[in-house]
Amino acid sequence: MQKLITGIFIMALIVACPHFGFAQSGEPSLPAEPTVPRAAVKPAGSLLTLDEAIRTGLATHPLIERSRYSSLVAKALTRQTQGERYPWLEASIAGSSGSMRIVTTDGKAVHDRGGHGFDPGGALAKHNQNMLSGGFMLNQLISDFGYTAHRILATEANEAASEKEILTNKAFVILYVQKAYLNCLLQKSLVTIAAETVKQRQAVRDQVQALYKQQLKSKVDLDLLLVEVSNAELSLIKAQNDLRQSFAALNNAMGIEGPDRYELEQILIRVTPSQAVETLVASGLSDRPELLGNRDRLVASEELLQAVKALNFGSLSAVGSIGITKYGDVHDSGIPSDGVAPFWGYGATMKLPIFTGFRIQNQIKEASHRKGETEEELQNLANEIILQIVRAYLTRITNAEQIALEQERVNFSKEALLLAQERYRLGLSPIVEVVRATAVLFESESRLAEARYIYKTSESVVAYATGQEYKRF
Repeated sequence: MQKLITGIFIMALIVACPHFGFAQSGEPSLPAEPTVPRAAVKPAGSLLTLDEAIRTGLATHPLIERSRYSSLVAKALTRQTQGERYPWLEASIAGSSGSMRIVTTDGKAVHDRGGHGFDPGGALAKHNQNMLSGGFMLNQLISDFGYTAHRILATEANEAASEKEILTNKAFVILYVQKAYLNCLLQKSLVTIAAETVKQRQAVRDQVQALYKQQLKSKVDLDLLLVEVSNAELSLIKAQNDLRQSFAALNNAMGIEGPDRYELEQILIRVTPSQAVETLVASGLSDRPELLGNRDRLVASEELLQAVKALNFGSLSAVGSIGITKYGDVHDSGIPSDGVAPFWGYGATMKLPIFTGFRIQNQIKEASHRKGETEEELQNLANEIILQIVRAYLTRITNAEQIALEQERVNFSKEALLLAQERYRLGLSPIVEVVRATAVLFESESRLAEARYIYKTSESVVAYATGQEYKRF
């Protein structure tokens, strides 16, 4: 019999200790962390395409990593709620010595899942007794009239919403990388324009310097051009600094600590006709992951409302217990006597709330209000998405028109510079006209480059606003 008691004790330890590897619910365990491939950092000066930059950001950006962990948390919560449908098996062991007795509390165990209690002897005339009791208790929920079922559906809806959050952050990272990449191309173009302007002004300076040595031009003309060359060199230094900052912003958008410069692929910028704004709005309302996630949250709030309503119907549970108690009595004569007594039992508990201090009623009100709050958040998000799409659409149309205007301005500026240089060579105009024409050409070329890359960025914003770009990756 001593071996039997020892066996019960060992079985109780095996069930109670999770490190032995037994899952209490029988559900497979979730992975400890998401397995995300890490992109290798390219060396300085290597070619980085736009798609490579986007894939790097999707693999390493902490915003996506955080949303993946949030999704795992939601999955774990779903498994926890689903576990309430399965039996709850517990092993217990208890010992006492003196006038205190171990008693089984099967009825109470339905509520607190405990298998044993203690009954103090107090002032009653009871002889001393040594007791050791061990066994198993099984609890099984039979029905709670939909409370658990609706909570499971709510957690599953929240899990689906967390997966939509991954897509939301994915779309944002793609847009963030696209903007940073296009800004690098813009800054690189501005560096090229600034360097070309320096060369042009240096060429004019050399011509005037030669004429000054021949006493054909005044010292004022030469000094003015020297100042303009210095201004152009300062503009070039500023453009180079902005380019380095844009590379740092690109690394930040990709979520890496990369080199301070890359070779970037040239992107063809071509003005194309846009879809009708009504079509874009329809796409955004059907494909934006934020909106889909909020719809899942609305489903979750509806299920939680149904769950708290089910509390009015109570619950039905079954309980079973089996075990062995070993005891040793010590009588007044001092002669001990030992014994072993098995115990077993089963029963059922039906709970029906009669009056709960209006708790259930207020829980229903709370769930109803939260559902209303979620509905309003969903409507507000839909309005925000419509506004984003309309703004992106109008910005793209405006930028397309601006490219044509800026191209004409560049052509006029080039003609004006050639005319000013020829008039100055013939002595028909002062050097100030040449300086002014050079400055106007530099400004118009810079504005044209900005208009082109802003238009390309606006295309990316339209794709983001309509929920289309993240589907490619």
